[in-house]
Amino acid sequence: MTKFVTMNEIAERLESKPHIIEEMLNDEPRYQIARAIIAERTRRGWSQGTLARKARLTQAQVSRLERARIGNFVTVLKTLDALDLKLEIVPLKHHKV
Repeated sequence: MTKFVTMNEIAERLESKPHIIEEMLNDEPRYQIARAIIAERTRRGWSQGTLARKARLTQAQVSRLERARIGNFVTVLKTLDALDLKLEIVPLKHHKV
């Protein structure tokens, strides 16, 4: 039987392990890329296989990308190109450039 946890229980677990929050914040850029790829792929009605063919990748590579497991940056660029997306680097609001 599945045990459901409340938001309070999740918050308590996170508070007891502050490194998890830090890891989540550090991983956010990868998840932003993954969410953008998923959103555009689904907006177009493409399967992962379709995107893989258009980007000249394997479906497994697209799946890993969509799970924010970004290993090879060329894979990201091929995927963005197939979706007519671009990667834009902007300064963080709280940093002075």
